[in-house]
Amino acid sequence: MNITTDSELLKQIESFIADTGMKPSRFGLDAMGDGALIQQLRSGRSLTLRNASRVIDFMKSFRDNA
Repeated sequence: MNITTDSELLKQIESFIADTGMKPSRFGLDAMGDGALIQQLRSGRSLTLRNASRVIDFMKSFRDNA
């Protein structure tokens, strides 16, 4: 896992959402079981390294299976 900053992770997520057309709440639910995740990240929430890894793994898995 590459360590990333909060802003870099949010940029990756925003790009993923734009590329896939996935709604932010669906992303949060599918990636972390939290429909408010994206809204909270946009407001400054920071994820633990473990949770950031889960989000990155979700995006990779989704793209690999698309």
